[in-house]
Amino acid sequence: MESISELKKSIITGESMIALVAPVSERNNIFQELYIVAKNDLKLPIYLWNLGKTRYFLEIEVSQNYNYEPCIVNTKHLDIPIDEDATPGEMAIAALKYFQDTLFQGIFLFENILECISLDEGLIIKQLLINIHSTFINQRINKHLLLLVENESDLSASIINLITTLELKLPTYFEAEYIILTYLTAFSDQKISKNTLEQLTNAALGLHIEDIRTGLRQSLQEPSMLVSLMLQHKINRFKSLNVNFVPKPDIHNFGGLENLRRYVQAVKRYFQPEARNANIPMPKGCLLVGPPGTGKTLAANVSAQELGFPLVSVDTGTVMAGGATYLKQLINRVEACAPVVLYFDEFDKLFGANSTTGEDISSRHILGTLLTWLQDKRSPVFVIATLNRLDALPPELTRAGRFDEIFYVGFPNAFERKQIITLHAARFDKRYQDGADALTLPEWRILLNKTVNYTGAELAKIVEQAAKTLWRTGKPMIIDLPDLIRERDLIVPLYIRDTDRILAIENRARGLCKPASDEDSSDYAPPINSFWGLVK
Repeated sequence: MESISELKKSIITGESMIALVAPVSERNNIFQELYIVAKNDLKLPIYLWNLGKTRYFLEIEVSQNYNYEPCIVNTKHLDIPIDEDATPGEMAIAALKYFQDTLFQGIFLFENILECISLDEGLIIKQLLINIHSTFINQRINKHLLLLVENESDLSASIINLITTLELKLPTYFEAEYIILTYLTAFSDQKISKNTLEQLTNAALGLHIEDIRTGLRQSLQEPSMLVSLMLQHKINRFKSLNVNFVPKPDIHNFGGLENLRRYVQAVKRYFQPEARNANIPMPKGCLLVGPPGTGKTLAANVSAQELGFPLVSVDTGTVMAGGATYLKQLINRVEACAPVVLYFDEFDKLFGANSTTGEDISSRHILGTLLTWLQDKRSPVFVIATLNRLDALPPELTRAGRFDEIFYVGFPNAFERKQIITLHAARFDKRYQDGADALTLPEWRILLNKTVNYTGAELAKIVEQAAKTLWRTGKPMIIDLPDLIRERDLIVPLYIRDTDRILAIENRARGLCKPASDEDSSDYAPPINSFWGLVK
């Protein structure tokens, strides 16, 4: 593990206190890797204390089958003098004092101890950690305190500035491949091809070691579906983290947004190795601004499909709740899956001001994490963020160097409305399939003139309601102009319901964003009126 290599360097350079951020499921794998380094390179024993082993430090060793499934072997104890009726906080204090005073050298692992800080003895525990840091900072003593924590946020502000904090990194491609090969060698007689191994490894990227092994255990129940079951395991694991992983967005087509389409085609070329050889910078991402229902989310899915990348969709509410720590972990997981499209919906909600103070500290931390990552990003992760109000974003996010482009996705023009209606009508009425015209030019013009400033979602609803009405009344599934006009008259579009806010969104975006759509020059475009009358 790269993280264990960093840990080794920190120990060699004399760091007395180190925190390793890692999920609980990886504890045995951490023990395994750390044991190898401590035994072979550092020549130090490893001692473990947690709330399940409150009265002693347990010296741990790893059995010889560690290449497959870690097996921790309990050896001797270092007993901690403490009363039998001591509270968990008092036990944590006794363990820290023992570490501070003992003459034994080694790596002392502390699990759960930060949970004791919330107890009545928390201030004493904090002060002990500060004292330990002060005592050993300038002494070359081969005694090191390693805190195992699940989240960086578990470290209080008074402690985090005193210690070296490392995060358990996700396996690289070659590490994941090795984990898969060793596991299959140990637990399966199945031989897999080079191509299957490559697909299986790609499916496992973004998962920790134990997650990969769990996926393999489940997948081996159906050896013929090894890759697809591993991929499903990954999707489920991401969902448990409130992240939606879509391996291949299943979007066949969508109407309009030709300017955005051409941009995505250019981005696809910029991700090619030839672009790296020409020193073309790696694309960062784009912002899609516009009213609700205009197709921004659909455009993000189509962009991922066009690039040939998986789509990772993030819930902004989860990011707000988890703060910068969650965002860092998310970025690490996404970069491990690269190449990928990282999609933020309702991006502006991440930066809402606090109603009491006028600012939000959590939002500032999230912003700082995003700014640093976007500025320094070198990985093939393309970020697409959709939002309604551009002025809701901090100006640092919209300046050059963060996102490559900002597009305004507005109400579809006449030709785009025709495309959208045709695409949805083709699901029910075969006359519309393959772009065929089931309506005459005059009929199209009547319909398109009556749907000005309708969103793509509203147009889709008109078609679907027309199909439902025909089916419910037992009529043939032939969607004609009267059917569409009837359903259109039953809908109050967003533009009518919220005109002032929609116009404000358009006005604030004008001049700052590129239009996602080309200017309509088709036969369906309405005539242009001027002071002198009709232009066409």
